[in-house]
Amino acid sequence: MSDVLTLNGRDLTNGPHAPGQFADAVTGPGAGRVLVQFEGQDHPLNLELSLSLLSSLGPVLSVYPGDGCWSDLAVSLAADPGRTHGVGENRLHVDLVDRDCLPRYIALYCVRGDPLGGGASALADLWQAVEAISDTDRMVLAESVFSYFADQGVHGVGESLKLFPVLPERIGSAPIRFTAKMGPHLERGELVDAEEPQVIAAAFGRFVDAVFACRSTIRLQPGELLVIDQHRYAHGRMPLGDGQNGYGADERRLLRQTYVGVGAFGGTR
Repeated sequence: MSDVLTLNGRDLTNGPHAPGQFADAVTGPGAGRVLVQFEGQDHPLNLELSLSLLSSLGPVLSVYPGDGCWSDLAVSLAADPGRTHGVGENRLHVDLVDRDCLPRYIALYCVRGDPLGGGASALADLWQAVEAISDTDRMVLAESVFSYFADQGVHGVGESLKLFPVLPERIGSAPIRFTAKMGPHLERGELVDAEEPQVIAAAFGRFVDAVFACRSTIRLQPGELLVIDQHRYAHGRMPLGDGQNGYGADERRLLRQTYVGVGAFGGTR
């Protein structure tokens, strides 16, 4: 279950102050997470209105210019089950975790839900997780000794950092660069540049446990838009329902995804 603030799309896109009240809701009572419910399933219109709402937070990015602003998150039976297009659990993470201009917000719009009832979106409050670990682990995770695989063909998100800390010097001042997918690599002494990699791996493992203890889920319905502050929350996907091969590609779960950047055009809320 989730306690994400739910808003009415029509209320946000009509009136003299639209869409400014959307940004106020995200940064205020929503605490960085909101669910917008549009009336009807005119998806092209809803996606256009979503861009209007998101522009009140900051510059909407075209991370993959060939896709435009929205990229399809379709289900592929051939994909690694734990990756974006797979059918299994996509573990909690922050997108583009290694980039120096890591997007501030990620937005997910639901075109089709999983016909088998799975595929809920997972969220976890990283600030809350930090409070649950020891001061010693926080110090370890604040060291600039971590690295991660750089996504290719992405634009508008800066350069890939060779080394970075998981935790910023002060929580809330910068993104928490977290992906649970890093854990197995750290345990093998990979993706870390430190004299005692096992100490780093152990601290990270405890943080992963704290993050998953904060996890909640929300199953998006067609016509719903989920907006998440990536500087505070990790996201992921629960497994899709068994039997995906009984459905065609045009029947399986389909989300569309975009990002809001930081810094440019007057800053980001």
